[in-house]
Amino acid sequence: MKYILFCICLLPMALTAQDCNLKKGMDDITSKPNLSTGFIELQGNTLSIDISSKEIDFFFVLNNTAVKCLNEETELTVTYEGGKFKTEFKNSGSMNCDGIFHLIFKNSAYTNSQLQRLAAKKIISMQFSGSSPKPYVISFTPEQQQMLQQTINCVIKESKTVL
Repeated sequence: MKYILFCICLLPMALTAQDCNLKKGMDDITSKPNLSTGFIELQGNTLSIDISSKEIDFFFVLNNTAVKCLNEETELTVTYEGGKFKTEFKNSGSMNCDGIFHLIFKNSAYTNSQLQRLAAKKIISMQFSGSSPKPYVISFTPEQQQMLQQTINCVIKESKTVL
């Protein structure tokens, strides 16, 4: 009877446990461990979050022909739940015409406040604007918002393990 009671007491902890499935790998150059979410489908675009001992890289591949050429001046505007609060980021990658956008945060023992905000608030849309006259907006469904928030929380939690 006491074993059953013990299992019942542990049940709430199991229900709130975060499902954090990151792919483990090894850096070819430094032989240090790294983690990756793999490619996540976001409204016809893809996102991969790669974690190394030095950085957390949000790697977007945009499949929109109007915003294929991106440079260092390309901006990402993230709009959070409610629509009034926004954060702007610059492209951390180099100029390319493949629709590749990098958002890089330094990986350290303390989580960057902007990265923490991405995890704490639900993201309703992301707007990429650059050299094209019309910005490209990706809007998320409530399910995608929840999945993205859980993934970023998982990345933050696991990023400390590769330091």
